[in-house]
Amino acid sequence: MNTVGILVVGNEILDGVTLDTNSQWMINKLKPLNYTVAQTITVRDDTAEIAKTHNRMIDDGLHIIITTGGLGPTYDDMTLKGVAEAFRLPMTVNLEALTIVERQYIAFHKAGKVDSAEITDARRKMAVFPEGAQPLDNKAGGAPGVMLRKQGVLIISLPGVPSELKWIFQNPLNPILTDASEGHYTERIINLSARDESMLAPLIDEANKLEPDVYIKSMVKSMVDNEKGYVIKLWISCHGDEIKEIQAKVNRVTKYLVDLAENNLT
Repeated sequence: MNTVGILVVGNEILDGVTLDTNSQWMINKLKPLNYTVAQTITVRDDTAEIAKTHNRMIDDGLHIIITTGGLGPTYDDMTLKGVAEAFRLPMTVNLEALTIVERQYIAFHKAGKVDSAEITDARRKMAVFPEGAQPLDNKAGGAPGVMLRKQGVLIISLPGVPSELKWIFQNPLNPILTDASEGHYTERIINLSARDESMLAPLIDEANKLEPDVYIKSMVKSMVDNEKGYVIKLWISCHGDEIKEIQAKVNRVTKYLVDLAENNLT
């Protein structure tokens, strides 16, 4: 099973100016491909910190590192410098990436979004990659995504602008991640009639014995369901090689929990 680390880069996140919605969105796209996000770490716009965190994630045995933020034209966009520092790589202009940047600014100019299509130093900066990296096309913004394979790890750097991140993830990146994934994942979310999580705990313990491969997580806050009254949400999930097998396991645990709840909580 491939494990993923998400590295969020940006002072604006840690200073509470911007809410990180990118991580949650990516996690929900990675799960169906059977990727497990083992870590999410947020760091400031600091080259040394970005490099150190990449090395930490590699030491932790992660297979894929995805960064968000820090690919733009301004001085504080330092993600790629951090990646280069982590692997002691020089930074060079990637001609394929430069072609993408040029195409985008011509389109922006034609659409009246910018005053000029000129490739200034700031715009050229978005095509300066760690040596050996490849661009991921971006038709939603100016900065290409970046992909680098080093030490058996796939490093993917994506813009922080949600619309750009989503476009790259769903278009050039999706087939790459799909081809690299192994196994399957399935999940179900159910509501059980209860208002006290402690009453569910022994039932979850019983269900865990039934299928040890299945993960069961209760959501602490009870909610009001118009038909059931107070309910607690349960998330039931499983990874495995055969989709039908893990679906059967999740369905078996779900039915077992529902039956237990009806017999013990009503």
